[in-house]
Amino acid sequence: MPVQTISLAPSITSFGHNNAGSSSIRPFNIPRFKSAATSLLRHGYRSTSNQAATESKHHNRLILACALPEEVMRKMFIACAQLSVGRSDTWSWVNVSYVCSIWRRVALESPDLWRYVDFSHPKWYAITSARAKMSSLHVITTVTDENIRQLHRTLQLAHRIQDIHLGAPIQKIYPLLEILAHPNPSLESLILDIDIPQPHSLTDVYDPPSFPTSGPPLKNLKYLELHNAPFYLLTSRCTFLTHFHLHDLPLTERPTLRYFLFMLEQLTQLRFLTLDRAFPINIEFDDIQALERPINLTKLECISLVGSVPEIANILECIKLPPSARLIGNICTSSNLKSTIWKLTESLSSHSCSRAEGVPLETLVLTGHESCPRYTDGFLLNPEFRQSFRIRAFSAGCEEGGAAIDLTISPEGHDPNDDGMITAMTAIWKALSLTHIHTLALQDVDIVTQKSWTPFLRTLPSLRVLDITGRAPSGLVWSLLLNTRSYGQRVKGKGEALRLLVPRLNDIYLHNVDCSSGGFMVAPTAPINSHHDLDDSRFLDVLIASLNHRRRFGLCLRSLCIARCDFVLTKAVEEARKAVSYLVCDFRNVMKHEEVDETFPARYRTEWDLKRSHPRHYHRLRTLIQLDAEV
Repeated sequence: MPVQTISLAPSITSFGHNNAGSSSIRPFNIPRFKSAATSLLRHGYRSTSNQAATESKHHNRLILACALPEEVMRKMFIACAQLSVGRSDTWSWVNVSYVCSIWRRVALESPDLWRYVDFSHPKWYAITSARAKMSSLHVITTVTDENIRQLHRTLQLAHRIQDIHLGAPIQKIYPLLEILAHPNPSLESLILDIDIPQPHSLTDVYDPPSFPTSGPPLKNLKYLELHNAPFYLLTSRCTFLTHFHLHDLPLTERPTLRYFLFMLEQLTQLRFLTLDRAFPINIEFDDIQALERPINLTKLECISLVGSVPEIANILECIKLPPSARLIGNICTSSNLKSTIWKLTESLSSHSCSRAEGVPLETLVLTGHESCPRYTDGFLLNPEFRQSFRIRAFSAGCEEGGAAIDLTISPEGHDPNDDGMITAMTAIWKALSLTHIHTLALQDVDIVTQKSWTPFLRTLPSLRVLDITGRAPSGLVWSLLLNTRSYGQRVKGKGEALRLLVPRLNDIYLHNVDCSSGGFMVAPTAPINSHHDLDDSRFLDVLIASLNHRRRFGLCLRSLCIARCDFVLTKAVEEARKAVSYLVCDFRNVMKHEEVDETFPARYRTEWDLKRSHPRHYHRLRTLIQLDAEV
């Protein structure tokens, strides 16, 4: 019978977040651990009978779980305490000290374990608080009517508290706000997650504080994370913060822009800043230029912003970022996107150029995502459809810390058209300094048109590697093909000289791509990517045609890799061998040309019922080949 193993969770730091270096470890399975510990507990360790206790000890000596190394047991127990404190069920991690004599001895001899006070029941609170003694406590719980008195007492009278992590409905948090504004002097981390039910009155969410917020600086407080919490918890005492994360700040709690910047400027040690729908009031109307100067956060390593385009743009204009700082942004609304995106690009361009002077961007990753099928049965627009587009730019040596620039366009509202998305991503591309990019990775990027790809590829003169995964970017290969054809025509004296796109491109990798994917036609009077006007030119055929044309002008691709791709025609493979120096192809999904349905030579999404929607079909590649034959 196979043995089920228990994997430890990533270690949780005193700042309340997981270590990035432990991402490869499987999550700690609390339900399975509870089941195993409870089954051992039933064998009679707590029985008053001496004979039963002796039998249980003998039985436990034969169980592998009771013979683990003590260091492993300690890590298991602490992981169990970290993940079970504050849970709504009645099982407590304290039960691990009652499984067997070995577990009990190891648990009682682990002082770090008893720093996690359990507020789930008065019984467990009495045990854990007594055994914690004078240790620095971890106070992690959900505030309820049953534990608020014990919690108030602990926060007020504990000798030392290292971490506070509270979740609470808004009605339960009011009695604790004064204590949280004047926390234990040894506090290192404060996380407050308040649940405000929707809909909720926008007035009087929190009353103005009736207590002073001044006092001696909290030199140990390094981490502050607030969700739906009052802004006055960020006081002038918190000047030693290195991490400040503000989420979902209620409208009535939002400060003015000047006061907001005044408080941020006092955080001279700040390294990580998050503003998630938590921007100052009137940020769209304040005269940013009237400010004397942007604030300078010299030690900032990463800033993360979630909001509308004007909110993100104005904050970036008010804060001077160090060139090495990582920028993470999420545009969560598409309202006025076209008319305001220019303001964001100004700030992005300034930051990108200053960064390029030091360590330039070298790798660009573009990722598309769709929450559900675009159409329902009968080719009707799906009201639940949402799509997002993510742009990540990496510089040398930043792989461990993440992308230097990480921007996501993810409107929360339903938008059936791709126009706004393409406009935003095109503006962002133009703002970034991409002249040193040598690797471009595309993941499920199929909405960008040939018209948008052409100016974008002109910004990538150093591109050498193109990696494509998932949905086929037909617009990209059409941009390469038409550019090469135009270049050839103008070389023959039919126009002004035209520069070839990505002249240094050496290698193309295709992974899990449907090589028979078709594309969309783009007409001046039709919506972008009209799903009623389809181009039946297969993706791989267009790609190989562009490579053949580039080869004529001395731009021979060094290698083409086709791995785990679907619907690769043998004829296309033969043509690819002639177009590139080295071809690597996975022949498991290669199909013969005779197997293709000439009525529908290209493939489209499985959820698109083409027979019921009656789209118009075109074949651009076949038309071009016929025109070349006539010439």
